[in-house]
Amino acid sequence: MFSLLKKNAPFFIPYFIFLFSGGVALTLWSKTDIHLYINSYHCPIADTFFSNWTSLGLGIMIIPAALILAFVRFRYMIISVIGFLLTVIINDSLKAIFHAPRPVTVFSQMHQSLYLVPNVEMYNWDSFPSGHTATGFCMFCLFALYIRNHLFKATCFIIALLIAYSRIYLSEHFFQDVYTASLIGVGSALLIYTWVMNAKMFNKFAERLDKPLIRLNFKRAK
Repeated sequence: MFSLLKKNAPFFIPYFIFLFSGGVALTLWSKTDIHLYINSYHCPIADTFFSNWTSLGLGIMIIPAALILAFVRFRYMIISVIGFLLTVIINDSLKAIFHAPRPVTVFSQMHQSLYLVPNVEMYNWDSFPSGHTATGFCMFCLFALYIRNHLFKATCFIIALLIAYSRIYLSEHFFQDVYTASLIGVGSALLIYTWVMNAKMFNKFAERLDKPLIRLNFKRAK
């Protein structure tokens, strides 16, 4: 596992910095104080950007991701689908257990106003943890593991982090929701990647799994 983390340092070094600094913030300040601080910074450009960027964390995004990977390596497609399913099972189970109120509900009970981005549908419950964040971190952590380019790995972390931030910016989640969700997503990604890449039950079919599931054959015109 250490060697895997080392090979993918451009993703995991900033991620561990995020975990450390985020853990400190959660220790020093309440979830409402953190949210109010973030909520105080907004502008029309950020409203438009984050209201669209957050869609990258939708569960339906696994479909185009899986289709793209089908042209690259069948094993990667399997890892991504199983990783996504594990992430959803864990995340949704915790949502059902905690049934936590979302920011708009909490601050409404506190009689505290929030800045809300126009034309964004607000939800009231099942705040903990964030599904968009869990899915985003799972998918982009896996993409970072698939591609060797260091710049691409770092970009994957930034994309996932911005998905997480978008959920707070839109007041759909508290920081602790996205913090925990990132652990679920990255943990699921590492677990499934390590298992599928090394398990004998998969390696018996390595010749097939390590080729594209779908191939496009173009014939030259005579």
